[in-house]
Amino acid sequence: MWWWLLVTALLPSAAWAHASLIASDPANGVLLAHAPATLTLTFNEPVEPLTIRIVDRSGAGESVTRIRRDGAQLILTPPAILGDGAHVISWRVVSADGHPVGGSTTFWVGRRDGDAPQVVRSDDMLLRGAIWLSRLAIYLGLFVGAGGAFFVAWMRAPFAPAMRVIGSSVELVALAALALSVGLQGLDALALPPSSLPDPDVWAVGARGSFGLSVAIAAAALLLALLSHRAGATRARVMSLSALIGVGLALAATGHAATASPRWLTAPAVFVHGTALAFWVGSLVPLALAMRGPRQTVIDVLTRFSRVIPFAVAALLASGLLLAIVQLERLDELWTTSYGRVLAIKLVLVALLLAIALWNRLYLSPRIGKGRVKSRRHMRRTIIAELVLVAGILGIVGLWRFTPPPRALIVATEPFFTHLHTGQMMADITVSPGRAGPISIEIQLRTPDEEVLAAKGVSVTLSSPDNGIEPSTAEAQSLGEGQWRVSMAAPVAGRWTLALDILISDFAQLHGEAPILIN
Repeated sequence: MWWWLLVTALLPSAAWAHASLIASDPANGVLLAHAPATLTLTFNEPVEPLTIRIVDRSGAGESVTRIRRDGAQLILTPPAILGDGAHVISWRVVSADGHPVGGSTTFWVGRRDGDAPQVVRSDDMLLRGAIWLSRLAIYLGLFVGAGGAFFVAWMRAPFAPAMRVIGSSVELVALAALALSVGLQGLDALALPPSSLPDPDVWAVGARGSFGLSVAIAAAALLLALLSHRAGATRARVMSLSALIGVGLALAATGHAATASPRWLTAPAVFVHGTALAFWVGSLVPLALAMRGPRQTVIDVLTRFSRVIPFAVAALLASGLLLAIVQLERLDELWTTSYGRVLAIKLVLVALLLAIALWNRLYLSPRIGKGRVKSRRHMRRTIIAELVLVAGILGIVGLWRFTPPPRALIVATEPFFTHLHTGQMMADITVSPGRAGPISIEIQLRTPDEEVLAAKGVSVTLSSPDNGIEPSTAEAQSLGEGQWRVSMAAPVAGRWTLALDILISDFAQLHGEAPILIN
């Protein structure tokens, strides 16, 4: 069984760790003379469609049910002939890493008749909090529970009744969290509120793809760890070893890091990272409990642990460094992206954890070997501190569920389009590429009657108050026929404000503002 799961979880495949829309047909912001018979969404990797709707200018939307997949493309047949005016394709798909992603693209048929309809997307903080708590409970069950079962069986640590209670408790809570996580995944995938949790379709969607496979493997690992607590020595070893392997496989089956390209490298790295972490974290509770035992038992357990832990820590650090290099293109992404900031906090906590572990190994362990009881009490306290840090690290890692890695953001290079409409003028604005860095802004000016708007000059101002960036202004160059272009810079991702100051004559000037989104 485990060999089949190993092949399934670690099998290389083309993946970029997070799906991104890289093109659409019709293109975003285009004006078509006639309604298209089909619509195409092209992603950077194959995706599974969840919900796709076409919303017209009135805000009414119809679901698209005729969807054909061709590699990384979704080819859509509209449910009815599209009328004149604005149309928004609102899509939500699940990517190879098991995370749902969504977006929209806008086009016009026949004529531009004002602003495109607004598609409201829910961002339920209650749902996000529930997803985060369930992941934390699952991590604690896998690392403290399954990892602890392995440590007790293979390091021959004294199996105190307290360890059975602690191990069984975190494993049972993790199993319950695993079951709930399927429903929460379905809610997030379909962008539904928590009140829709009883819907069977929610659970069916949540169990799809790599996420469902990961849940199944994790559940098997937790059950094996749970059973090993009451098994004989030989069976406990077999069960706990299988559980430890299951921990690595569950983590390698889904997620940003495990599905990043090249997967033949990243998936095994996640497997090694997960199993090494499970061994280290799993050792903490049994070691703390062992400190209360006979002196020779304590010395024997510490000796066996000291021989193995350097290899586990080395594997943990090497695999972690490899995964960080894969996910981050540049060093500054540690503080300029949400993913990088989560990683930076994690690295600080890991450094503190390593410092405490080094103190235990170099200072306390030799003194315990000499029979100093006080040192044993100190080690129990430092192990408790390690457990607190581990809980903090796992909580921080759970935030990656909501932060796509920079590599995924770089893929999203499609231009951003917006339409600015005031009582005296209209402007079609295209920002290329639609991501942080140097950008080119093209502006097509028209009158409200769709005539070319003659202007003597156009000033473009960019600002991002949310990011603390003050306004920056540049003069656009005329391309003729009401078209203007200017090169500027949007150094950080997020919501920006673009303002146009259009000089009509020496005595007349028009002004308009529009929000733009930089990936």
